[in-house]
Amino acid sequence: MTLHGAPYMIGVDIGGTFTDCVVMDAQGHIVTGKSPTTPDDRSRGFFDSIERTADELGVDLGALLENCSRLVHGTTTGTNAIVERRGARVGLLATRGHDDAIFVMKGTGRTAGLSSEQALDVPETGKPAPLIPPQLIRPITERVDVDGDVIVPLVEDEVRGAVQDLVGSGVEALTISFLWSTINPAHERRAREIALEVAPDLFVSCGSDLSAKVGEYERTITAVMNSYIGPLMVEYVDRIQQGAAERGFAGAVQFAQCAGGAITSGEARRAPIRTVQSGPVAGTIATQAMAGVAGLSDVMAVDMGGTTFDVSVIHDGRPLQRDVSIFERYAMALPMLDIESVGAGGGSIAWVDDQGRLNVGPQSAGARPGPACYGFGGTEPTVTDADLVLGLIDPDKYLGGRMKLDAGLAHEAVGRLADRLGLGVTETAAGISTVVDAKMADLVRRMSLLRGLDPRRFACAAFGGGGPLHSPAVAAQAGIRTLIVPLPRAASVWSAFGAATSDVAHIFQRWTQLHLPASGGDVEAIFRELEERARMTLDSQGVPIDNVSLVRSVRMRYSMQIHDVEVPVSADTIDDAAVEALDTAFERIHDELFGKGSGFRAGGVDFTAFQVRATAHTTKPSLAGDAQDHHTESSRAIYWPELRETVETATFDAVPGDVVRGPALIELPDTVIVIRPGQSGRPDAHGNYIVALHDEGDPAVALTTNAAANGAAT
Repeated sequence: MTLHGAPYMIGVDIGGTFTDCVVMDAQGHIVTGKSPTTPDDRSRGFFDSIERTADELGVDLGALLENCSRLVHGTTTGTNAIVERRGARVGLLATRGHDDAIFVMKGTGRTAGLSSEQALDVPETGKPAPLIPPQLIRPITERVDVDGDVIVPLVEDEVRGAVQDLVGSGVEALTISFLWSTINPAHERRAREIALEVAPDLFVSCGSDLSAKVGEYERTITAVMNSYIGPLMVEYVDRIQQGAAERGFAGAVQFAQCAGGAITSGEARRAPIRTVQSGPVAGTIATQAMAGVAGLSDVMAVDMGGTTFDVSVIHDGRPLQRDVSIFERYAMALPMLDIESVGAGGGSIAWVDDQGRLNVGPQSAGARPGPACYGFGGTEPTVTDADLVLGLIDPDKYLGGRMKLDAGLAHEAVGRLADRLGLGVTETAAGISTVVDAKMADLVRRMSLLRGLDPRRFACAAFGGGGPLHSPAVAAQAGIRTLIVPLPRAASVWSAFGAATSDVAHIFQRWTQLHLPASGGDVEAIFRELEERARMTLDSQGVPIDNVSLVRSVRMRYSMQIHDVEVPVSADTIDDAAVEALDTAFERIHDELFGKGSGFRAGGVDFTAFQVRATAHTTKPSLAGDAQDHHTESSRAIYWPELRETVETATFDAVPGDVVRGPALIELPDTVIVIRPGQSGRPDAHGNYIVALHDEGDPAVALTTNAAANGAAT
């Protein structure tokens, strides 16, 4: 396989089971590679995946990296450190009298992040394990009021003594979070200067540097998590950058970030919390671009990997964003794309509970030992083992034939579970598949319905190694009519593709309340201040600002109500008429999300926040869609749960150009597109593969129906 010329763009995404790599040339041609994730040292898997892709190209790793113009990495290193509690020993400086805010948790600590069933089991609820023990928190005398005025000066000797004491206690990182620092950060910044005078090598996070949101608990937790993973991430970023340079890459590695787009390695070292959940976000951004080309404005993006199933929503052409996220049961104030995950992937383990019920996940076999069929010592039955038993996966073609699966081990693992259930092996495998599909479909429904959106108006874009295989059943259960497998050769590594093509992006916010009618001049002044900060930040990071776009939005709510909504700002300059237009747009969006008449207009309307998204656009090639390869048709026996029987099923080793009616399989090097009974599929004009989930005769009809329903041009 060959590309057509340098310079190359490379994206690498590390998942729980596999590390994915995409290399793209200037003409948009794509070559992909996969290698097992290496949990003991993820940088090893990072370079293994690039080397695997270089082998596909027939060049050595050095030659590939020497001709690479851009290398972007989506990493789970920080996320895993928080989940596994492997972070640094962190100290905290807080305003005197407010040093217990992270334990009070606004009174929501016992139920935050729990399902409704878990929350109702009151005796079993409890607060999460603290990230900082009470003995490593020091109260500092200082006070700034809500207007940013200094009421009590910072007692610098207290800061100096506290830092000396904490360093003596073995802290490796420090968080500074004072009241109202978002309005006036002077005390936090001076405390940081003192801390670095005392301990120059200490990793220090200030709450006001990471979050502009009012709310000391959420802002403090964000800074604490940043410090918690800071030393580890600095070492990891440096190891990736140094390793890339030693192998021939002359540029600076960039890192995918949770708000979409990429950040510089310097920003990743300063604010590593922004890399949390960055892998799934890169896939969402790539789906947004694909949807724009296909003329779709409403798309559910689903990513099924080896460990999790991730769902995000693109509505009116924009990914949904949230400003407060529950992560590991803590509320974190950081702008990020709205992505929810469930423990359902190819490595998810099937098990029987005390009541004799079949369950799947969230436990995963991971990369090692992996599913039983891998032959690495795993004995628990997984979703991949079930797919192999059903016949959906060819054991000789897994990962394009680079990895042979042991069907006998899969049957043995599923068979042991079947004995406990009193079922046959095939029926048990079908049960595993059905349970995991229902679990994923429930998340798709929740991601749409609980946000006031009708899933029937959406198309579903499926990617990741297991997405094209399971999503035809998942999306159909959720009421979606059309499934899109984006650029099938890249679909299994779609998040890595999104990383490779991502722009450098930052979000700047100001959380302040203005009651309508507000002065257009006042609103414009806020936006101009945010835009100036954006330009200065990008310039300080060495990012050229001549190709930067600045996109404005506001958050608004009915006065005295809880929920606010994001409203895009289309006017170039805000005057009083533009404020009235925003008020009208707010009412329309609020009615769409919460129902007509759900707001109390007589109580008034407020602006709650102002946001500017600064994007430094990178040069992107036109995507070269998959050519219709010459394909070979064959068949094999596959058990279909919906038919309750085994059926001789057509299989294709490449994407056919004509309509394919289910049941059928299209077996690609790193994934399988499943066309279930009663469905049909065909490629579109952009290189994507379209599956009509309720056979429309021609899948193009289903896609057109979706586009018309959500108001997009086709």
